[in-house]
Amino acid sequence: MNEHLALLARIRSAGPGSSPPGQDDLKRHLSGRLQQIGAPALMEFAHVQKVAAEVWGAERCAHFANVLREARVAPKSPRRTSWQMAKMRLSDLPDQWQANFAERIEASEAGVRKKGQVLWSAAHTQNVIRALRGWVAYCRARDLPMSPTGETLDGYAREVAKKASVRTASDYINRILTGIKLVMPGFSSQACEFVACDWRERAAKAGSTTKTGAQLVGASRVYNLGFDLMQQARSRRLRGLHAAKDFRNGILLSVAVALPQRARALSALEFGRTLRIPGEGMVHIHLPARMLKLPEDQKAGAPFDRTLSSQKLASALEEYRYYYRPMFDDGASLFPSMHARGAAISEAQIGRLTGDLTERALGVRISVHRLRDNVATEASEHLASGARAATALLGQRDEQTAQRHYDHSTGLASAQEFVDMIERQRSFEVEFDL
Repeated sequence: MNEHLALLARIRSAGPGSSPPGQDDLKRHLSGRLQQIGAPALMEFAHVQKVAAEVWGAERCAHFANVLREARVAPKSPRRTSWQMAKMRLSDLPDQWQANFAERIEASEAGVRKKGQVLWSAAHTQNVIRALRGWVAYCRARDLPMSPTGETLDGYAREVAKKASVRTASDYINRILTGIKLVMPGFSSQACEFVACDWRERAAKAGSTTKTGAQLVGASRVYNLGFDLMQQARSRRLRGLHAAKDFRNGILLSVAVALPQRARALSALEFGRTLRIPGEGMVHIHLPARMLKLPEDQKAGAPFDRTLSSQKLASALEEYRYYYRPMFDDGASLFPSMHARGAAISEAQIGRLTGDLTERALGVRISVHRLRDNVATEASEHLASGARAATALLGQRDEQTAQRHYDHSTGLASAQEFVDMIERQRSFEVEFDL
């Protein structure tokens, strides 16, 4: 009898009061089988976990999933930073422009301010380079000088608008002018500024092409969907990686509504560092300014600091931390990767995942940014302070976006009031369903 069959026999014959094999013993077993038969040992071991769960229950056999994941998924190289990506994009530019950009990148990355110079974020730098790359290709194809005029810039904007949208065209020509002023010191053109202003006005009138009324499903529905996914994880027959993924996804949706912050901030959440459970039913979020969407020269400023009182959310986070999160790896990131041990999913992946989850469950794709619109809409409709509460919740500076700058204490009060409201609605819906 081989070791696999011997292990199965021991599990099936286990008597009352026995305990499942420990994690170290399981690691040695799987390692030996991998050496003996290779990859099929992984399928064998998955079957062992299923049999063990029938004997001792899914929860007591959750550590089988840790052993299996560790054998299946190897650590990957660290993801490139945003600044590393920006430096890599320098080669997209003409040689004579690269030195100016490299100098700006070096100063902005180090946070070294020079007189008359604005610090750029890594994301903004990449966007400017991307826009200039398109501009250079356009000019070369038409044998135009790379120094823009009002006419050539407007012509390029029209080309972009045909292929994408008015808003994209407006964004691109503004980034082109930003980049041209860097690589051509002293450049000035009233005609180009007029064209840029004209396209900004067109974009404002056109609105966003990626936002539709159908995406306003209500923040409460998304918050509840998060808890439904957590319950789905608890109901799985095996306490394995797929259950852990369901629970992680549920945490993502519920936290995204309760906060609510952009994907960049969500990707920075870590147990014990930026997210803590300081007491019964309390959730404390502390995000340094560098993790927020702010101008680069404000990223050493005040952090986003918020404590919410929510027994449901705090309990779910505690359950996730102790029972499901360890199945990914021994790290602390709130949203770990399925495919790379020790890595968190990126802000772009958070955006895609949120869209996938809402489209599958609600029939409409809701990005993290559009989720913030749902929060603003529901807060405006149901909270006493209306649009001002929405402004404070989203961290915006004026009510024209959510409909005037509100102080920090109002943001805290609005956040708590909003969480109380969506949890009351969840309780009502559960009672109604029963």
